[in-house]
Amino acid sequence: MRHPAFILSAALAAATLILGCRDDQPVAQQVNEKSTNHAPKGGDLTVPVGTSIDVTLNTRITSETANVGDAWTGSTRAASVVDGRNLIPAGSSVVGTVSGVTPARKGDRAMLDLALTSVTVDGHSYRVRGSTEAVIAGSTRARNLGAIAGAAAVGAVVGQAIGGSTKSTVIGAVIGGGAATGAVSQTKGYQVVLKEGTPLTFTTGTSVAVRI
Repeated sequence: MRHPAFILSAALAAATLILGCRDDQPVAQQVNEKSTNHAPKGGDLTVPVGTSIDVTLNTRITSETANVGDAWTGSTRAASVVDGRNLIPAGSSVVGTVSGVTPARKGDRAMLDLALTSVTVDGHSYRVRGSTEAVIAGSTRARNLGAIAGAAAVGAVVGQAIGGSTKSTVIGAVIGGGAATGAVSQTKGYQVVLKEGTPLTFTTGTSVAVRI
């Protein structure tokens, strides 16, 4: 009689042990999941707000035909370094959009404004919000970028408009870039043309975490 009782007790003990193991499994799984979800992401460094990103345009853009939202491409001219690491190496591909445009017309100077939207590093694309100073026809910046006719060329056009002769053209050339703004405001004006290879510098408006 003792033998069946012993078997019954052993069976009950085994069942209790099995149920206990099953109850522990979900708890252990939940702990592992929490550890994974809250574990800090390693291998990332942040490009801070206000970082300058030097870009060379790969796309020709003109105020005559551009529209807000048009895409452009380019590449970085120099590396963006944080904590001694090249987070955005020179030659990294970038993409942006036309954020503002005004075509040339009488009494209003042409303008192009671009925005930087993404940069690709080691095959990973990162969203960026970068801005730069708008390029306005007749401005010193536009002339420095070669975005419109140079100072002498603009003066020559003004000279021809005034006198209609070669002599007037020479006089106009002497007048130079100081007449550019007046010429643009009194005529149809000059379109802003950003050629391939134009250098631009964008400033980040948000931080960007880059995987290293």
